[in-house]
This record gives sequence, C-alpha cells and structure tokens, in this order.
Amino acid sequence: MSVAAQVDVVVAPVFGTNCCVVAAPGSGVRDCVVVDAGAGVADGVARVVEERRLRPRAVLATHGHADHTWDAAELCERYDVPMWMHAADVYRLDDPFGTLVSGAGAAAVSSALGRELAALGFAPEAYRAPKPVEGFETRGGSADLTFGAVTLRAVHAPGHTQGSTLYLLDPPGSDGGAAGRGGTGEDARTGGRTTTGAEADAATPDSAPSGIVLTGDVLFAGSIGRTDLPGGDDATMRATLSDVVARLDPGLAVVPGHGPTTTVERELATNPYLR
Repeated sequence: MSVAAQVDVVVAPVFGTNCCVVAAPGSGVRDCVVVDAGAGVADGVARVVEERRLRPRAVLATHGHADHTWDAAELCERYDVPMWMHAADVYRLDDPFGTLVSGAGAAAVSSALGRELAALGFAPEAYRAPKPVEGFETRGGSADLTFGAVTLRAVHAPGHTQGSTLYLLDPPGSDGGAAGRGGTGEDARTGGRTTTGAEADAATPDSAPSGIVLTGDVLFAGSIGRTDLPGGDDATMRATLSDVVARLDPGLAVVPGHGPTTTVERELATNPYLR
C-alpha cells in the first residue's frame, strides 16, 4: 500500500472523544489539520504537532456538539488557523449547552457533559467559541476541502445532527493519492499520553485498509450515534446509513468519534443498525 495521509489520535479525557491529527505524507515540516478537538486535547495535539514536525492549517469538526469542539478555540488561537465545519452545525458553536436542552434525553446529556467537564477541571462557563469559523456547504452531498497539502472529502451525513459530516482522507483526484489511501499513526494518545501501538491498531483489518474515513458520531464500532438530541432525526439517520455509510468502500478503516477503530466491511457484516 502506498501510504498517504497519517492519522494520530488524541483521546479526550471528557467523553473519550477521538481527536484526529491528519498530516500530509512526506518528510520535513508537513501540513496537518485537527479534527474534533474535544475537551482536554490541546496539549496532546501540541505534542503530536511538535514530535511530527507538523504545521496546522485548520481545525475541523465532524459535528457541532461540545465534546467535539471544546478545545477548538484554544487550538485556533495557538496556531492562528480557522475552524471549519458544515454550515448546518455552525450555530451550535456559540451556545453548546443551549443546543442540548430540548428533546428527549437532551437535558440528561447536557447535565452529564457539564458534570464530567467540571469534574476534570473544565468549567462549563469557561467555554469559548472558536474564531474565525468557516461553514462549508456540500452541494451534491460532498465537497473537497484542501488545506495546504492536506485534502479531505467532506460527505454530509445528517441524522445525529443536521450538519454531521464524514471525512474521507485523500479522495480521488486530490494530490494526496487515490481514494482512501492512508496510513494510521504509529500510536494513539489519551490526553496526550501515548498508549501502545497494539492497542491503537487492535481493530484494524488483517490486510492493509484501502483508506480511512473519520465518522464522528454517525458510525461507531457496533453501533451508531443517537438521534434523540436536538437536531437529530431517526428517519434522516436511517437514510444516511443506507445511502451514505452502506455505500462506502468496504476496505476503509473507520476512526469513529468515540471508541475503537473498525472497518466499513466489519460494520456492514456485524453492526445491527446496518443489517
């Protein structure tokens, strides 16, 4: 397999969000983007950037829930880069808790998030919205986003939220390589602390993956994202699963928003929500 984009995962201490540092291939100083900057990942991301000799170009989010955007403001300021996400979820950045206070189960999630943040020293009232923010559209269902030498294909996948997005690394026609060519990082990091490569690669396939897709809270190993929060919709999620997820290349490695990595092939065969 020809290795293209490299992915390092920094696991947030709050809700275990998988924050991905996606770097361009090559040697020397390389461009990168940060996807899903959950609470408490900023220092871990900074260590990855320094160790890998990376140059951040943007912070992205798969959707607008606070556990995927909490440290975005700090990283945008630290590296003087913009925040990018689907336009349909941009409104959430200014009021992360207010967008979780209606609908079945929403109050409990907002309260649980607040408690966990406070318990780990992240005062909910200290949240800051990232600036500047660029909201992208996905006409026809997808859009290619290029940040220096890093190109991702943003695929609209609503259901968990209105603007939920999958990110395919090195889409066809980009300078980064053929569809889905990619390499996972050598390790995963929890709160900036390195875990073993075996643990990081435990759910990867026996053969080399055809590429990587970051699925946020749309698809997990053995499950999917909930639809009972504000902006979620069960019928929309079912359509996303059948029309978007089920049509992904089965050889893609999946890095979800929470939990272990998996593959599209494995989820198509075993995930009860895709059968």
